[in-house]
Amino acid sequence: MKSLFLGKIQCIGATCLFLCGMNACTAGYEEMNTNPDKVTDDMLDMDNLRTGGSISAMQLDIIPCSDEGANAFQRAQNLVGDIFSGYMSGSDNWNSSSNNQTYNLRFGGWSDVLFSIAYQNVMPQWKKIATEEIKTEEPVTYAIGQVLKIAAMHRVTDAYGPIPYFKFGESLMIPYDSQEKVYESFFNELTEASQILEQYATENPSARPLKGYDLVYEGDVSKWAKFANTLMLRLAMRVVYVKPDWAQKYAEQAVTKSKLGVMTSNADNALLHSHNGITVYHPLNVVWDMYKDARMGASMESYLKGYKDSRISKYFSQATSPAGDYHGMRNGIIVDDIEGYRALSCPNVQKTDPVLWMCAAEAYFLRAEGALRQWNMNGTAKDLYEQGVQTSFEQHSAAIGNYLTDDTAKPAKFEDKVGNNSAAPRSTITPVYNTEAGFEANLERIITQKWLAMFPEGMEAWSEFRRTGYPKIFPVVQNYSGGTIDTEKQIRRLPFPQTEYDNNNANVKDAISLLNGADHGGTPLWWDKK
Repeated sequence: MKSLFLGKIQCIGATCLFLCGMNACTAGYEEMNTNPDKVTDDMLDMDNLRTGGSISAMQLDIIPCSDEGANAFQRAQNLVGDIFSGYMSGSDNWNSSSNNQTYNLRFGGWSDVLFSIAYQNVMPQWKKIATEEIKTEEPVTYAIGQVLKIAAMHRVTDAYGPIPYFKFGESLMIPYDSQEKVYESFFNELTEASQILEQYATENPSARPLKGYDLVYEGDVSKWAKFANTLMLRLAMRVVYVKPDWAQKYAEQAVTKSKLGVMTSNADNALLHSHNGITVYHPLNVVWDMYKDARMGASMESYLKGYKDSRISKYFSQATSPAGDYHGMRNGIIVDDIEGYRALSCPNVQKTDPVLWMCAAEAYFLRAEGALRQWNMNGTAKDLYEQGVQTSFEQHSAAIGNYLTDDTAKPAKFEDKVGNNSAAPRSTITPVYNTEAGFEANLERIITQKWLAMFPEGMEAWSEFRRTGYPKIFPVVQNYSGGTIDTEKQIRRLPFPQTEYDNNNANVKDAISLLNGADHGGTPLWWDKK
């Protein structure tokens, strides 16, 4: 973990936006030239700088990309979801290999970072635009702000469980809310936001409000509406084992009852990218390249190699030793040969690559699962599943070949090329959809392909693994949780931040009662009921 400047923000026309404090300056105005430290409300309102700046700032920390280095991203994303989902493994031996990877979740405050970024960076910016005035005067800004808040905060609640939500900004000591209540609010807020966005996009198809500040869709409101609906579909499926009535209601609302529906094309993909003078560098590139801390996970190797999946070269580089092939590493091992592990396959993520939030392939797999459950998803489970696979291969410009017809392809044995952690495959599922198979077999097939398609967005992959038990990924080799986390069931959540115990003690203790279990990584979340 080192430091590298990730979020360069340059002058945009007459405005210059700085993330550090979100200060603003406006070129060409006598008042600013006279007193550069004085920024009036009128100046902030020019060119939507007040609201536009908040939108940009929120976007840069849905997945942490705004710090002057990848340290925040590494601790909030890569050493959490990316490893817990089986996508990657850390090739360093922090704290003598007693850290998140081996379920010592209190080491180094890593488990606190996702929480702190949400409440220090994202929520304060949301608060600036979540007003009745903005809702009346700039309804699109308000609606996008709501969607961005949920895009950020569902990652937080899905990591910790109960979170401070409804009373954010009212005091320093914020009470926690149950995950059930937070999810109920998510659905209500997304319903309202989708209606605002769909109405605007229908009435103003060529308009691009916030174009200068929107780092995802460059002001295309119809795509924001599809993203909002797809996010609703994702969250609806999340609660299927605890609130099946909610799940079906909101999934069908997103797919069949909304005006614009969900993502159906890779052109709809939500990708954070450089735009209009704001430069976004992918922090995962720093983690694998500069820090040399992230390598291919053993589970990814098992599935990609076993399926002869051509996306392997899109996702990872070949190992430098042993050279000429793709080699990964197990999670939860004692990293005793750092250089040996660092010679393994790296994530093929380059500095200027956009940061993936959500893709159309995920939407197809969500719909496939809904259809498998006999919901109205505008298609059969088989057709939607196969569309999801094809869309993912198209997204990565990978040759699909006979992927959907080769019923002999199965996950491969993992061969550890550095240590002694080889393992037999955990699954025998094939990529070929079988309408004669049982519900669980086809659910495993759908989730496994969704897991492959969502790479490298490990937080969502980890949530879906916890929800369904799929794909079947390798457990950690060493478990330093003191018996609180079952090795086979694997980690279910992050403990509440130590900073909350230090600064918000009474409320975090109340949150434990909402959790209905001890504050450790083995306690399942509210929706984790399968």
